[in-house]
Amino acid sequence: MDILNFISWVKKGVRYVTTVPTDTGVLLPLAAKDATRDDEWLTLALNADGLKPLYNKGTVTQLTSTTTPVTLNTPSGVVTSFTQTLASLDEVTFTITNSVVKTSSVVLVSTEYVGNGNADVTVSTVANGSFNVTIANQGSVALNAVVKVHFFIVA
Repeated sequence: MDILNFISWVKKGVRYVTTVPTDTGVLLPLAAKDATRDDEWLTLALNADGLKPLYNKGTVTQLTSTTTPVTLNTPSGVVTSFTQTLASLDEVTFTITNSVVKTSSVVLVSTEYVGNGNADVTVSTVANGSFNVTIANQGSVALNAVVKVHFFIVA
């Protein structure tokens, strides 16, 4: 359904649901009741390009060590680390190669960790095509499990 057909469809008053048009990849058509209009329906199109990170995400796992670089070319994702054995107050850094990230990007990260110690994560470097993540153990005992690093790139 293209945008013009959607507008006609909404104004007929038959059904009022959100559908994705086929004539563009990033517009979501919407319909809203508007009592100030003679037909009482206002059709809208929302540019959904900014929502891509919500549905365009990926996962990757480090295979050989805690410093092994990984590649994940999505605006958001989850990196499952190799099993961490970081001592108390120690840290390790690895690279995530990502075609979405630019030097000017802001990369948000968080951890998902269930184990001994206290895993913390920060972004230590951002460059065109990659960023470095540092996992630190802020606890008083060594880490003993995988750390999942969730990231979100704000271009």
